[in-house]
Amino acid sequence: MAAPQVVGFWRGFVAPFSAARRLLGRPAAWPWLVVPALVFLGLEVAIIAVAWHTVRPWVNEQLARMGWVPEALALGASWLAAALAVFLGWFLAMFLAPVLSAPALERVVGLTEAELHAPARAPLGFLAEFYCGARALLSSLAFTLPLVLGLSLFELLLPPAAVVCTPLKALLGALGVAWGLFDYPLTLRGIGARQRWHFVRQHFLVMLGFGSAFSLVFWLPCFGVVMLPVGVAAATELYWEIVRAEGHRGPTP
Repeated sequence: MAAPQVVGFWRGFVAPFSAARRLLGRPAAWPWLVVPALVFLGLEVAIIAVAWHTVRPWVNEQLARMGWVPEALALGASWLAAALAVFLGWFLAMFLAPVLSAPALERVVGLTEAELHAPARAPLGFLAEFYCGARALLSSLAFTLPLVLGLSLFELLLPPAAVVCTPLKALLGALGVAWGLFDYPLTLRGIGARQRWHFVRQHFLVMLGFGSAFSLVFWLPCFGVVMLPVGVAAATELYWEIVRAEGHRGPTP
């Protein structure tokens, strides 16, 4: 009998690229792939409209009421306030888009599982799908944010420590991305927190490779949202590849 294929760092690293190729060749997935980008675009347009039609005139009016603020200064301050609202709204849209896109991401997981001939699972309700998206985002932040902030503070107190802290923050960022994306197929299968930690420890190199590859897109504006369905599909493929490989070596997570 042939030895089972080892799922390691390199397989995790190339998973997003292979998943993107497979999704592009799967017309049934195309409508769901654009949902996160459309949701983000809709949120950002709404935020720009509020900044232009509400924030800008309100700031201008408040400064004009003071009487002593020059009109040109009030006008400039109102434009600056609107620009700040748009800037902060960009982060809000980035935060909300994955949560509001959760039903579409669940469809991507389902299509990927169907192609992989994974065992059937009970469908989630509509509200449960949104909870799945919120949980994926918040669990990723809870997994990495405190440690990254702690390392950043340590760098400020002891600048030479950046030689060690900067690679550690990159490592934590990669693992956080992987944790959040794997949350979709794991949550849909009812896998709890203790089993997740066991999964991460047991398959650390896979998670690191996967998170490292997908983290590259975060350097490009909005690509994290655009590539979210690809990341979810890749995490689903990796999960079932690991489960089936472990069928020869030991228990599934």
